[in-house]
Amino acid sequence: MPTAPDVPPSGAVPCSGPGSSIHNPPIVRPAVHSLPNALAGRLLPDHRCRMKTAHIIGVVGGSGGVGASVLTAAIAVRAAQAGLHPVCLDGDRLGGGLDVTLGVEQEPGVRWPDLAGARGRIDGSALLRRLPSVDGVSVLSFDRARDVQLGAGTVEEVLRALSTAVDLVVVGLPRPDHEVFGALAPAADAIVLLAGSGIGDLAGASAIAEHLVRACPDVWLCLRTSGRGSHFADTVAGALDLPMLAVVREEASLAADLLHGVPPGSSSKGALAGAADKVLAQCIAGARRQAS
Repeated sequence: MPTAPDVPPSGAVPCSGPGSSIHNPPIVRPAVHSLPNALAGRLLPDHRCRMKTAHIIGVVGGSGGVGASVLTAAIAVRAAQAGLHPVCLDGDRLGGGLDVTLGVEQEPGVRWPDLAGARGRIDGSALLRRLPSVDGVSVLSFDRARDVQLGAGTVEEVLRALSTAVDLVVVGLPRPDHEVFGALAPAADAIVLLAGSGIGDLAGASAIAEHLVRACPDVWLCLRTSGRGSHFADTVAGALDLPMLAVVREEASLAADLLHGVPPGSSSKGALAGAADKVLAQCIAGARRQAS
């Protein structure tokens, strides 16, 4: 990786006050819970003998604020708890940042601006070692202090490189009208569309669903809701013409966990962890069954 910096910058979010962070210190992480044995058993066997390239799952929100970055992070955290080696790749330049979602925005390591001028082949293992990580999840995110436009070729090469060094890449996709979408989405083995349950949310999800299907043949729907029944989820899935994978009901404890830097999906309890497990079961284990 000849063009990468010798000393990775911190990529820290500029906040007021010395040593300050977006998160309220101290960060106290809960005990890590393992995935159900049945799911872990389906995910692990093929990865014990290392695949040449990782499985790639893209996640995109149907509208802003539905929690796509949280679901992206939770999928990676749950995969790590199952014994896989995942990396989160942030494709949304103007989003809140997957490093913030995972609570590592103050950790040193390479961010996207450090790779903007990369030329030629990138060593995936070398890059992986220089990314910030938490609880077995590495993350490549943007830097809110250094805005940069990424070329499609750079994004494609970084994705290729990381895919040779890990078991799973979970990509936080931008909306389809962003140039980076065209560099990331076609490489995904599966894409998860997270839609909100409001009228505007559903309209936004409907607007991008067709773009997702054109980019990837395996697109699944997750619905974030405050507690409506399964019949509503089925109605939404029918309207969007996408298979329903999981309903992500709102959790009162999630906001506090994020504020204190607790990675989403750290606890096996709750709708978020359950949805992440379903994504892994379908998009990895389910895909293997269909291919066999």
